[in-house]
Amino acid sequence: MYIGNRPIAAATDYRTDHARMRLHSHHPTQGIRELFNTVSTLFKLVKNACTGDTRPVKVSSEVPRRRLKFDPPCNHILEILGFELVNESEFCPPDIVRVAGEALNESHPDRNTRMAQTSTSLMFRRLERARQELCIWTGQIQRQLPKDERQAAYVSNFVNEQLETKLGVAKYESQSGPGLLLSSGKDEHSALEDAYNVLGVFPDMGDSVVAWAYRRLTEEDQSEDPVFGSQARKRFDSLVTISAARTSKELDALVANERERGLVATGAIKAASTALFGEPQTNADFIESDAMRDVFLARLEEIAAPKAKLELAEHLAVLAEAKQDQALMKYAANVLSSLQASAELEMDETKGVAAWKGKVDTWDQLPIGLKNIGNTCYLNSILQCLFSILPIRKAVMCYGDGKMWNEGARLGRRDGGRLLTKDEIASALRFVELLKKLFESLITQRVEGWATKNVRKSSGGHPLATSTAAAPLAVAPDKELADMLLLRIGAQGNSGSSTTGGSTSAQQQDVDECIAQCVSLLVHALPPISLMDSADQGADLSGPSDTWIYKMLAGKLEITTERTGDSQSSEKPSDETFVNLNLNIPNETTDINDCIDSFFAPSIVSGDMNNSADKNSDDMDTDTPQSQQLVRRSRIKSAPPVLCIQVQRVQFDMSTLRAFKINSHLRLREQVSLTPYMHFDGAAAAHSQKHALQQRLATINQHLGLLQVPVQTAANTDNAEVSVVSALERVQSFMSGISRWADIDGAKTLLSDLPQSASAITQNAQQVGKQLAEMAATLKEARLKWEKELQEVKEQLENIYSNVPQDDMAYTLHAAFIHSGQTPEFGHYWVYIRDYDREKNLVRWLKFNDSHVSVVDASEIFRDAPKPGEESANPYYLVFVRTSDLDTTADLGV
Repeated sequence: MYIGNRPIAAATDYRTDHARMRLHSHHPTQGIRELFNTVSTLFKLVKNACTGDTRPVKVSSEVPRRRLKFDPPCNHILEILGFELVNESEFCPPDIVRVAGEALNESHPDRNTRMAQTSTSLMFRRLERARQELCIWTGQIQRQLPKDERQAAYVSNFVNEQLETKLGVAKYESQSGPGLLLSSGKDEHSALEDAYNVLGVFPDMGDSVVAWAYRRLTEEDQSEDPVFGSQARKRFDSLVTISAARTSKELDALVANERERGLVATGAIKAASTALFGEPQTNADFIESDAMRDVFLARLEEIAAPKAKLELAEHLAVLAEAKQDQALMKYAANVLSSLQASAELEMDETKGVAAWKGKVDTWDQLPIGLKNIGNTCYLNSILQCLFSILPIRKAVMCYGDGKMWNEGARLGRRDGGRLLTKDEIASALRFVELLKKLFESLITQRVEGWATKNVRKSSGGHPLATSTAAAPLAVAPDKELADMLLLRIGAQGNSGSSTTGGSTSAQQQDVDECIAQCVSLLVHALPPISLMDSADQGADLSGPSDTWIYKMLAGKLEITTERTGDSQSSEKPSDETFVNLNLNIPNETTDINDCIDSFFAPSIVSGDMNNSADKNSDDMDTDTPQSQQLVRRSRIKSAPPVLCIQVQRVQFDMSTLRAFKINSHLRLREQVSLTPYMHFDGAAAAHSQKHALQQRLATINQHLGLLQVPVQTAANTDNAEVSVVSALERVQSFMSGISRWADIDGAKTLLSDLPQSASAITQNAQQVGKQLAEMAATLKEARLKWEKELQEVKEQLENIYSNVPQDDMAYTLHAAFIHSGQTPEFGHYWVYIRDYDREKNLVRWLKFNDSHVSVVDASEIFRDAPKPGEESANPYYLVFVRTSDLDTTADLGV
């Protein structure tokens, strides 16, 4: 701003320097205070002059002299402003001031002329500009004073409007109500005033203007860190203060957006540091992250209330965000998630465990194991499998609602043709009750383990973190529950499985026997059909086949028998219900598909249809005439949603009158198809192509086997096998060496004394070597051809096995029970169960080995050969689930 050819700022520089010089002898704020008095007084003089005040300023007056000093710098400024020093005693305003005063007087007779004279006057316009500059100057100096010494700005409406016009905010959105510096508290008023000043807005500006100013300042921030630096935090603090003082959804939303970006208000840091450390801090960098985590865990141990724990974790998250420490932020998020889950999942007596469903993500927390309470490894495997069958688990968890189960113990349920007694029904209901108790324990332990692990999860080997060597989470099945399923034999156990103290032992049983008992008890606990929802309310009291359990587990076979070569002599087809498909297994490695083929393959029976023993179709009954032989065929009439397969490894040796176990390897498949077995000749059609390839595979393996010859050396008396091709190549190399040796002069002299000449020996050696080389090359070519064909045949077989049509007859392996042991009477059981997370679309296999649950690679289940050293550990019982029903049938979640 210029007055004449000189700016006011230049004229006041001396005055500023003069004030700074005075700081050497006064309090640091005294110089600022004197400068403010001088500039504000000049502003008043110019302001009065612009309003037509012609009164002179007397040099001898006490107040003007105290404020202006009337020293050379001050007098120089007054002269620039147009004030004239008269008689060295007073400063008079310019003559135009009188004209302006008359123009502003509405009653003056020559008002319009005076107004035109004023508006065109250069001096008056200079005064107006000086007035505006001095107004701004006064405000800038005022902000440097202590808050309690600040005074109202000397800004007239005229100047205010002019400034607003120059700044382009003459017409802005305004508001009334809260947030207009009307708060009663002095500190609160001052904080709100500072917030408006930081954002450069007036208190009456609308929310949209305040938001715009905040965003504009953020965009124009040229500091080193415009997002999380000190200026950014100061702006955000101001926004939070103004938003809190107003009832504004727009500003609240902006604050929330900035919080999502990671900005943290100073007030939040103070509250969080006070909660964790007992004293407020304005910066989260006052302590290292590891130390902060240590203090948090120590404080967490002292708190019992879930709500207080959540609040403490929220304070930790605030400090982590303020520090912008990604590791600490992740840790705090895990802790918050775990504590929130724990708070939400406190058991509600009315809702039970069902209230937990879908509230936690337990993929990272493995399911809970079951303790071995005495030769119960197979029982534990079965209970884990039952838990993973969703319809069974849901039904068991409904016990107590009076709808799903026959909790009134009404008579009417039959087992075969026999009516169940009251005691049998009560026992079955008790079994369901205990099973529900066990399932609840499996769920609660898993959720609590998940929450604890996430709270304790810590990077850098934190001393309070959960140890990886901690004992596995496991619950013990109720002894009463086990007694219902096991054949107790007292204190001695036959199994090699570990036991727990104080438990009794049970005789080793087959998995299928124990599963049959479980299914029987569940069926017995169901109400009679007349008491259930049924279209036929007047039906007779029903048996097991009418229950939802049997409909889920049981299928039907259609069986027909006819005499060889006489299709007219076949009997009427009969239906046979099955819960298990009992598959025979050969003594050599085989595929599960081949075992299913064999089950449905036609079998030869003796001439007596009513008293005959099945024989494989490949066997010949030499005692029965061909015309009297009977052929038995079967097909699947209806397949269950859950298909159970018993691998018949236990056979009976008639010579020793003892049972023995077949330990040959069984190759499992992730999926199998029952489509070919819906027709009587489907098994033969499905088997024919595989059989031809398998025959070719056996022939090729036989050829390749013949190319191996046993060789015995002095160092190794064992007949180690070597390749015939390699042996021929070695002999050919040896014969070539003989030929070269015979050409040596010394060898010729030696050979001349022998009956045969050296040349003849050389010739024979060369001829034999040539023949051996040709033979080796021929066999090597044949070997390469067979190896290539072998790989092609294997790929063709693999394509047949893996090409499963995705229809209603496609089944996916859900559980594989493994028995490890040379005999059926002794050994150990565990089970592999497929686990699937639908939301993450992840599949994994879990190994349930009593108390220990672990994730295993799928190759451990679907291997082509037994694992070395574990040849006696092989599939014993398999559970497949119809692929289209997986989402509603198989589930290991909580």
